[in-house]
Amino acid sequence: MFERTVTTELKVGLFTVVALTAMGALVLTLEGNPFASRAQKFNTVLQNVGGVGPRTQVRTSGVQVGEVESIDILPKGAKVNFRVNGSIKIPKGSYIELRSRGILGDVYLEIVRNEESKEELESGAQIPQMKEFNDMGTLMSSLGSIAQDLQTVSRTLAKVFGTGDGQSTLQSIVSNVEKITADARDLVSNQKDNIALTLEALRESMSKVNTLLGKHDGRIDEIMLAVADASKDMKIFSAELRNIMTGENKNRVENIIAALDDSMQSVRQATSKVQLIVDKVEKGEGTLGQLVSRDDTANELKTTLKSVQELLKPAAKLRVEVDYKGELRLSDKTQYVGQTGNHFNLRLATRPDRYYLLGVSDSPQGRSISEVRKTVTKDSLGAEVTREETVSAEDRGRIKYNVQFAKRFDNVGVRFGLFESYAGVAGDLYLFSDRLSTSVEVFQFGDDPSQAENRSKGKARVKGYANLFVTPNIYFTGGADNIGRSPKPIQFIGAGLRFSDDDLKAVIGAAALVK
Repeated sequence: MFERTVTTELKVGLFTVVALTAMGALVLTLEGNPFASRAQKFNTVLQNVGGVGPRTQVRTSGVQVGEVESIDILPKGAKVNFRVNGSIKIPKGSYIELRSRGILGDVYLEIVRNEESKEELESGAQIPQMKEFNDMGTLMSSLGSIAQDLQTVSRTLAKVFGTGDGQSTLQSIVSNVEKITADARDLVSNQKDNIALTLEALRESMSKVNTLLGKHDGRIDEIMLAVADASKDMKIFSAELRNIMTGENKNRVENIIAALDDSMQSVRQATSKVQLIVDKVEKGEGTLGQLVSRDDTANELKTTLKSVQELLKPAAKLRVEVDYKGELRLSDKTQYVGQTGNHFNLRLATRPDRYYLLGVSDSPQGRSISEVRKTVTKDSLGAEVTREETVSAEDRGRIKYNVQFAKRFDNVGVRFGLFESYAGVAGDLYLFSDRLSTSVEVFQFGDDPSQAENRSKGKARVKGYANLFVTPNIYFTGGADNIGRSPKPIQFIGAGLRFSDDDLKAVIGAAALVK
């Protein structure tokens, strides 16, 4: 019995290694080496991170090439650590800009590459921030300061010229201007000779211009002909416009103008009402006036908005991944219903090292079970008579549920929860920047409670498999299920699709553009 078990498990292991080797060779042949491009790690120092956090996008030329991994607090500023795709080359002399998409958009890091440099930065280098760069927050703050300065200037002018002293000062300014004009008139009268000389020089210049125009008379004629053609076009346009403005169209235009007058009347009424509201607000009347004039109310509003922002921060950082995997079981003479298995899972990541998994599986353990009971009796002559009776027919549902909590420690992860509706645990190993992952799941402890002859037996059900990503969204899988249980392990291969919330946003945006 021991030799048979070892032989079966050895066959399963050899088959899995051969299948993964063939699959890897096929991927390397068709797509090239998927592990050639390793992630590069860089860092930068910012005086104000301005909303930058883990998983913040890193872009260059507007294209996302990486994301922020962590932020370290320094005595002055903060050190932002981020990774960039290995295929992206960053020349020396490049710098970082902190940008945002729109006034209310998300913040991201932009790598402005120095195209004049031929030397490249090595992984682990620090990319400086451009000191002269002003982000949207600084710009809005500057605009607010300018608006306050303009308001201060207008109030000052009102105080200066709105009083009796101010009016007298303004009259003095007008009198001074009149005196300056009189002085200028006297100056011109005293400089008549110089002005005459200037006019004579101007006359000579005009004579030279006439001579020049005479030499280029042909070109001037061409210009005049072009102007004449343009005048003809304007006449045609005027005639067509006159035709449009007559007859039925004239009534339409008059109606449009009348409607415009009505609209302007409505705008004037609305403006007057708005002015009344503004006056009440300035006097502190009404709820809005008290809200604006009272500092304690404004402070309470700021505190409330800050609390709401803190409450919504986890939802804003939530990362959603949709994963589908199809498996083709290779075991012959299997006791299980169907030759394919399907798994649809939804990952909800609240942090880069933690996520929740919810999904359903088309379990290979789903099957129809019928227990056959044999009864041996003797007839009147003493001969044995065997009777077979089928009882306790059971149709097990193939749909199973997955509810798991996962925690990742660098390249190693652990999971626990429900695996295909059974309690269990799992371990994951991530290699080559997550392009290759291997997993071992242990669940369904003990024998199958059914009394059928072909029921699954064993201390626990073990499932081992590996996922190889050929692109960020497509991967191949292979492994074995029901290891350590009878009647026998099941080998399988398959493929899967995985989409993140960024991919789904891109697809939805492309669909909206098509419409």
